[in-house]
Amino acid sequence: MTDLSWDPPTYRVDADGRVIGAECESTPNNWGRWGDLDERGTVNFITPAHVARAATLIKDGSVHSLAIPLDRGGPFHPLRTPPVHHYAYTGADFVVNGPLARRYPGHQGSDDYIYMPLQGSTQWDALAHAAFDATFYNGFWIGTADASGGAQRCSIQRMNQTLVGRGVLLDMPRLHGVQRLQPGHAIGPDELDACAAAQGVEIGSGDLLLVRTGHLPWFYELEHKAEFWSVGAPGIGSAAVEWIHEREIAALAVDNVAVEVEPFEEPNRTIYPLHVRLIRDLGLSLGELWWLDGIADACAASGRYDFFLSAPPLNLTNASGSPLNPIAIT
Repeated sequence: MTDLSWDPPTYRVDADGRVIGAECESTPNNWGRWGDLDERGTVNFITPAHVARAATLIKDGSVHSLAIPLDRGGPFHPLRTPPVHHYAYTGADFVVNGPLARRYPGHQGSDDYIYMPLQGSTQWDALAHAAFDATFYNGFWIGTADASGGAQRCSIQRMNQTLVGRGVLLDMPRLHGVQRLQPGHAIGPDELDACAAAQGVEIGSGDLLLVRTGHLPWFYELEHKAEFWSVGAPGIGSAAVEWIHEREIAALAVDNVAVEVEPFEEPNRTIYPLHVRLIRDLGLSLGELWWLDGIADACAASGRYDFFLSAPPLNLTNASGSPLNPIAIT
């Protein structure tokens, strides 16, 4: 029989939506760093001066999309519905002189819709996407996000004029001389430093860090897609949290499903433990399912692993994430 017992919470929530007395017990963390009511986290490291400097990285004007196709063929999570794309009307409706053509004589065109999980393709996680101990980043109560009102705190809309600046790619498979890292490979600080040194690039405050594992392209090569979900994934390991914090990275995107390594290194604490440490504790926006092979080839050819990156989310009110088409310009 299902256990339906429940102990109501004993905490109180103030008028700003913060749990009274809540503290982040994990270190390092960024709670309070930009004020008690900050909802933007590490994107605060991206200053206008930083963006202006990043613009000088544009040398040849080559444009690279870092997004996967937004369709039913992508690696959407088994617990999420795939994107549904349908048309309200098409050119065919006018060719056959249907009701729309008769109502609007002389007009021709097409109009379509899409329904999808916001975390179902190349996307950013908002700071309202991951919680622990009843709190989001900076002590905001998880109850500030509900089905009727959405994420009233830490929404992705807080990022709609940021996540633009200096992008830095760390190409881990190229470092190791392999096509892709294997599932369960936890990328740690020594490995990140070794890759940066091999590429001759430094990572600093306000940078948008992209880490290539080679895992996402493997999905499109598989005949039986279920294997992609059953074997885990290479990704960022827990030892890298302090490394990320020390360098004041503004955001982190990886070519896998969840940024972090799977199987999880701390399975007894919570699922997706690094989501808790990075999103909830540091206030770090995470990008998932980014296509990094094209920009990796361009960086290897030029010997430059930094570039101008424009990756703002959609201006979605009270949303916990957003799909996007990130653009790297070299």
